[in-house]
Amino acid sequence: MSTTNITFIADLDVTRDDLSIKVRVINHWKQMSFYNKNEIWSIELILVDEQGSEIQASVPKKFLYRFKKFLKDGKSYYITSPSFASLKPNTFRLIPQDQKLTFVQETVVKECTQFSGPKFGFSFVDFQSVLSMVHPQNLSLDVIGLVVAVGEMARESTDKSKHKIHIYIQNENGLEIRLVLWGDYAYQMQEYIQDNPHNLQIIVILQFAQINVWRDRPSVNTYYTSSRLFINSDIDEISVFKKRLQRDDRPDSSSHTFSLIPANQVFEYDDFMVKNKLKTISEVWEPVEICTFILVGTIKGILQNEKWFYQACTNCSSKAVPNNDQVDGTAKSYECHNVDCTKTTTSVVPRYKIPIRVQDNTGTITLTLFEREGRYLLKKSAKEFFNTAAKNGNNVDLYPMEMNALKGLKFAFKISSNRFNVSKKTNQYGIVRISDDESLIEQLEDKFNSSKADNSQSLDVNSSDFQSLDNKTLKDAISATDDNITPNTLDKNSVTSPLKISTTPVLKRNLQEVFDLESNENFSSSKTPKTSPDGPTKELLKVKVEKNV
Repeated sequence: MSTTNITFIADLDVTRDDLSIKVRVINHWKQMSFYNKNEIWSIELILVDEQGSEIQASVPKKFLYRFKKFLKDGKSYYITSPSFASLKPNTFRLIPQDQKLTFVQETVVKECTQFSGPKFGFSFVDFQSVLSMVHPQNLSLDVIGLVVAVGEMARESTDKSKHKIHIYIQNENGLEIRLVLWGDYAYQMQEYIQDNPHNLQIIVILQFAQINVWRDRPSVNTYYTSSRLFINSDIDEISVFKKRLQRDDRPDSSSHTFSLIPANQVFEYDDFMVKNKLKTISEVWEPVEICTFILVGTIKGILQNEKWFYQACTNCSSKAVPNNDQVDGTAKSYECHNVDCTKTTTSVVPRYKIPIRVQDNTGTITLTLFEREGRYLLKKSAKEFFNTAAKNGNNVDLYPMEMNALKGLKFAFKISSNRFNVSKKTNQYGIVRISDDESLIEQLEDKFNSSKADNSQSLDVNSSDFQSLDNKTLKDAISATDDNITPNTLDKNSVTSPLKISTTPVLKRNLQEVFDLESNENFSSSKTPKTSPDGPTKELLKVKVEKNV
């Protein structure tokens, strides 16, 4: 066919029915009858021309016998004399066009052996446009990312098409979004993981996907059978993305593995209000059992005698230990002692391990904030703060000033009391999840007040006694420093002065969508340990309150 007779998709004219186009099929699926699920109603296609323009096409049931076996994914064709059909307004569209091609009796299709256009027609969107819900919800999108978390198969229905898997993917800048794979796409993902148990770096592309927003939480979903899922495929786009992940200036280049999360995860409300018990600090002062619980409290400051980060193995995120080959006090290599890690000698990346002091009306306690929660609260990874300090010639052990923004903020904390806490009798618990939802926090406080009214004999000491005791310890220990230091058994010489700023920065928070990762107490997308990687922390001073007789 002469190329002079070819019309590009951008130049199609609905008033003509004698046009010829040169296109490649980049998507191909069957549209089943609404009344009979075993009957094919039409074959649907997404076509791309050599300029990269795309258009949807449809082969109706009455012409299936002519084209069904001829049209294949990835093949190129000359299509002559198609007709046009309008797409319904205000409906979800796989491509931006408001017209689609339809095959009629006069339509002729011939295979093309030379085609210089795109092979897949990807048009990747920035993750921020998904998280900020800027991308139109009625238009499909393509995303590519590194898998950092995978859920179990959810099978609430006997209909296999309604089975689903939640996965979280990360772009080269460290942003994460949630994908929901339905039906065959979910099983495709599950089978790949089962067949490749040692492949810890999985890159996926989800093409022709749909944004779904529930409770202001955006996710990217497969769209019936119209989407395309690529898992570590040998294609240029995935190869290029892998190279970008190897950049040294990535916010977090250690995410070469993924975590598994159970299918029966609960949403934020159920997690904080139903599944786990609400406790006060005085009730959990001494860890007696392995459990998870909820605390509501205000961050009063950060312990200055402990490091705010640890050097994590880039393969498994456990603490790495420096070898003896130090030069000028700096280790040249590190060892990972995690028995489940596939590496012994490893490279490292700084990760958060921030010891924050949290207070409620019964006392003050130290909680550990790890990488996932710290990154989203501070909008930067530990690696970014570490590299900035090193670049400016500053002491990397000093707390970044931005951390002062955490002071005075009230949160609901999901806390893990694990085997380490119980065996070592340390109440420096690890934070599993955080919520700053004001309504939820108010409900938790109301729930506590109701419980307190029903059980007024549970505490024989006024809560103000705990507060004054904590404040007194603070003033006695450090009389000339800012009150964002809350030491326990430490004397003045063991605490460094906090960083001071002239104004209190405001931390802009919207953690409802950030912590949509409905994890249990053992989960973290970065696999950070819930206890201090440095081993046992110093035991806090325990205050025994005796009842008045």
